[in-house]
Amino acid sequence: MPNIDENLLFLILSLGIGFIYGVIAQRKQFCFSGSIKDMILFKHSRRTASLIVAITTALIATQVVGYVYNINFTMTKYYTNINYLFIIIGGLMFGYGMMISDGCSSRHLIKFGQGEIDSFWILTSLGIFSYITYKLFSLYPTKIFENQIVQSTMAGEVWSMPLYLVIPILLYILYKSLIHCMNFFQVLDGVLIGLLVAFGWYFTSSISGELFISVPVQSLSFVYPLGKITEFILSGFNTNTLLFSVLIVIGIIAGSFVSSKMNKKYSKKQMCDNSQQNPPSLFKKLIGGAFMGVGGILAVGCTVGQGLSGFSTLSFASLLAISSIYLSAYITAKIMHKNNALIACFVFDFEARKCKK
Repeated sequence: MPNIDENLLFLILSLGIGFIYGVIAQRKQFCFSGSIKDMILFKHSRRTASLIVAITTALIATQVVGYVYNINFTMTKYYTNINYLFIIIGGLMFGYGMMISDGCSSRHLIKFGQGEIDSFWILTSLGIFSYITYKLFSLYPTKIFENQIVQSTMAGEVWSMPLYLVIPILLYILYKSLIHCMNFFQVLDGVLIGLLVAFGWYFTSSISGELFISVPVQSLSFVYPLGKITEFILSGFNTNTLLFSVLIVIGIIAGSFVSSKMNKKYSKKQMCDNSQQNPPSLFKKLIGGAFMGVGGILAVGCTVGQGLSGFSTLSFASLLAISSIYLSAYITAKIMHKNNALIACFVFDFEARKCKK
């Protein structure tokens, strides 16, 4: 057999993971912020059910992968150098930002792939402020971490949640969100995305080693990679900044683009009709992107980075992060709905008559 270049194979596989995510999320409109909007606007739980299925699948599959391949999740970023104050503040900022900007980081990657130019600018804002935030932490770590308040909220040892407690709670929430769903295949996207998260852990812990590629053990996450793309541009396109997670982001955009071209019902004419509403301006959406950039770094991840990848490691910090994100997003969405500013797209694809709260 001909020799295969390990770097090229790593590149292709990384892009492939992102591509598959992009196709699945685009076709089913998998979205954390969208699930909140569905519940408030239509009392509709299909996307919420998909999220719970994704979280549950990612958790179970990741724990199996960790057991089989002896992955020490306590050595990942979800357990090391965790500051609970930053986690909460970052989560609250991210939740606010994702509702104001009409989507979290992963959602805007999908929307950009579909051809929405506003999402490009929001992602740019997110990337710039993500880059600025992690640069400040790397340039002034002493000043930041010697602060008395910061020191008092540092986690000496992050609690790992017991699997036997988490699984029953998730299954109960899943039951409540699926109780009126006639067809479980409506939430199959959650299963597939959950499996992708587990595969991400396997890929960076085992396959990358077999390819002699040194990468931190990680899975899907989007805020820090968007900051790294900003760094890549500012560095004069230095390929040393192209990490596994950055390749995932590029793959997602490509997957969403291809899927949107093959799926005619997602034409621009059907994307949104907000003529009777008062949605946030592009300027406000850019501010939302900035909030997500800063918040995502402080919270050590976004809705996917913490809600799926981080939570799958059973990190209590991840539970704290995604809870903060969801609480802030829900309150923001309720206020926006009151002001007729909460818009929803692709409602026609939800088959609401089959899956309601």
